[in-house]
Amino acid sequence: MTNDKTQSFSTQAGIDRRREERHNIHVNVNYSCGDTYLYSKSDNISEMGIFLVSDTPLAAGTMINLSFNNPQGGSPVDVTGEVVWIDPGNSDSPGGMGVRFNNPTEETKAKIRTFIRTMAYID
Repeated sequence: MTNDKTQSFSTQAGIDRRREERHNIHVNVNYSCGDTYLYSKSDNISEMGIFLVSDTPLAAGTMINLSFNNPQGGSPVDVTGEVVWIDPGNSDSPGGMGVRFNNPTEETKAKIRTFIRTMAYID
């Protein structure tokens, strides 16, 4: 089932279904699932999702709480997300998991946009 969910989300007949532009931003991310607390680095981020590098990604469908520091200081960006696809990686790219942010508030969306603009040097 994980494989079906992974394939159906990541591509549809080879067409990328993402609506938001991804930015190659590498930042430390803390995340938790139940009583398990983990740490990873992002490989890229958009306004509605993030790819976390991991040798042991969580299963598709797993809900997680993520937190990463705001580069302008202040409170960190805290958002919930769902693991929607897994990439086992290869010699050219790291493995990990694609996480879709789950209904972020307008305030959280604004923090993520500011984070992306600051880290990717976008006007």
